[in-house]
Amino acid sequence: MSKRPFPNPFRSWPRRRRTTGGLLAVALLGTGVAAGVSAHGSSQAPDRPRLLADTDRDGRPTHRDEAGKGEWHDDRGALVLPNIDDDAGRCPTLAPDGRRLTDERLAACHDGTDDVVADVEDAADLAPLRLAGGADPGPAARATLSLDEASARHAGLFLRGTGPDGEPTHTPFPDGGELTREQLVDGADFALEVRDIVRDPERWNGFVDVTLTIDDRGETYRDRVRLRVAPLLLTHDLLPVERMLVSDNGTTPEQAEREGYDPGTPAEPHLPGEAEFRAGLAEGLAEAGVDDRLLDYPTGGDQWTRDQFITGYAMAPGPDGEPRRLSVLLRSADVMPEGSSADFPLRDGGRTAFTVFRGADTAVLQEFTADRVGDDEHSALWGSFSSTGNFLVAPPYRTAAADFPTGRVLYGSDGGLAAPDPAFTGLLAAQGEQDPLAVDTSWLGVGHIDEFLSFVPADNERGWAALVADPDWGLRLLAEVAEAGGGEQPLVRDVDPELTPYPGLTVAAALEHPQLRAGTELASAGVDAALAVLTEELALTDEDIVRVPALFESLDIPGHPRQGVVANHLPAVANGVQPGTEVFLAPDTHAPLDASGADVFQRATEESLARVGVRVAWVEDWEYAHGVGTVGGELHCVTNAFRDLTAVEPWWRERAR
Repeated sequence: MSKRPFPNPFRSWPRRRRTTGGLLAVALLGTGVAAGVSAHGSSQAPDRPRLLADTDRDGRPTHRDEAGKGEWHDDRGALVLPNIDDDAGRCPTLAPDGRRLTDERLAACHDGTDDVVADVEDAADLAPLRLAGGADPGPAARATLSLDEASARHAGLFLRGTGPDGEPTHTPFPDGGELTREQLVDGADFALEVRDIVRDPERWNGFVDVTLTIDDRGETYRDRVRLRVAPLLLTHDLLPVERMLVSDNGTTPEQAEREGYDPGTPAEPHLPGEAEFRAGLAEGLAEAGVDDRLLDYPTGGDQWTRDQFITGYAMAPGPDGEPRRLSVLLRSADVMPEGSSADFPLRDGGRTAFTVFRGADTAVLQEFTADRVGDDEHSALWGSFSSTGNFLVAPPYRTAAADFPTGRVLYGSDGGLAAPDPAFTGLLAAQGEQDPLAVDTSWLGVGHIDEFLSFVPADNERGWAALVADPDWGLRLLAEVAEAGGGEQPLVRDVDPELTPYPGLTVAAALEHPQLRAGTELASAGVDAALAVLTEELALTDEDIVRVPALFESLDIPGHPRQGVVANHLPAVANGVQPGTEVFLAPDTHAPLDASGADVFQRATEESLARVGVRVAWVEDWEYAHGVGTVGGELHCVTNAFRDLTAVEPWWRERAR
């Protein structure tokens, strides 16, 4: 069945960016004949037809766009959105015979996969081109409009007109199609559609050259404009939450595909601890001033919502010159170790992004290495590194060496097997803006960067701080409790002992426990190494780092090839949710109490965050997230967020500064 998607809850999107020498060099490459120059090298005559694009980015191609139109620079050059949403809601969720669509077919449908401009919204996703008329070239002249060879598979042209009812029309114009004498003399309006983002710059770099060629009486005249497809930019977690997503564990993705799904209707709790978690999350969001923002995301029991997709956006000047935004959900490249097939290679919960949220101004993409399907051993050992929970975006920053006005992508990888799918990270790098940075997380059991790192707003020069787990501090706090006479307290407070790894373990015993001591040593080394990379690359100072206590344990899994790895023993504060306000949502730590009756981890966290002007809302997640499986997870793992970008400056303006 076909289903109109839920109305886009985050239809507002701008931001900023980084200059890369390679991308600028590509932007300046010519096509062999300079714009506005004949084959004989004479300057463009003023009475010849001219091709114009929105070079000055005001939304309209006019004579002001003539200068530099055949090149692309940070401060000048036409832009075009990738037309990959589904404005008319035509993309099906099931095959005509009622079977599930394969992952490939599900991802293959969007506005750019047909030659129809469905409505005004669809038309606004195209880039305007103007053929400005000139002197009559004569009856023997032959004129064409064409795309460069590399772009021909990724773009198309439309001739704009007006129908009998006065409504605008868009007629497909073939690549290399001939222009009429009337169009050359009187002028004509065209539109360029780009049908994808850049995935591999070796195949296509995202620049589209449209060339007007006129052959007349032995002379060839060419006029060219260059456009760049808007890059996919990932959102960072300091942006305000527009809607927060949690898994609907009682509805499978297939049920949602067959029956339709309203994510705004609250789902019934289905897993242990889920009701308490949902209630606590709602209270925390209300405390942060973003209440009534929850949406459900059907996964059928896969509660790790952050691992299904990551949010991003593309943006270009619209018809009125104001930024036009396209929301983009990038599906996880996580090939599951069991049950994956050529037709259904990826984690099933990721399909929901397509079937429920794809629609007008909302696109969904996937990119993965097909050769990984069927390699269950690799997927079991290393597949988790491809989950989107292993990706963060550092907020915008600038150093003496580089500028990242849209933020910078960070992900966990050791550069070897413990790494995400290279096709996925390659796609992110191909955007040329957020320069993905690998940080070694191979020391973590699940391998996700969000297990020890987050970002919060801060009263400092850069406006934000890195929130970093401190394993040594966690062990010191336990020692202080024991020294104050609290050594016989349970290490884990207010949790059924049977739901803890070591039932009955006291604070005093924990200080001598081999797994906890080894876990602290391994985690401290891992965090220190990661922080050294982040400090250098992000130019962090002491005031830019907020440390919070953590307690890790080493994992001893007999027969498992990954040894010397750790997991958070107590809930990881750093794996919280930043809703874009001065309140940070963190998991209830269940740590021992100090002499005043305060949870020592919570007290230390609140004091540490207060230094940068942030308060904490504590959310219960032990049974629903932390205590699940061998390594568990926390708030960041079991939520996802659509972020509001209305206040963010367009990336091209920031890049030009």
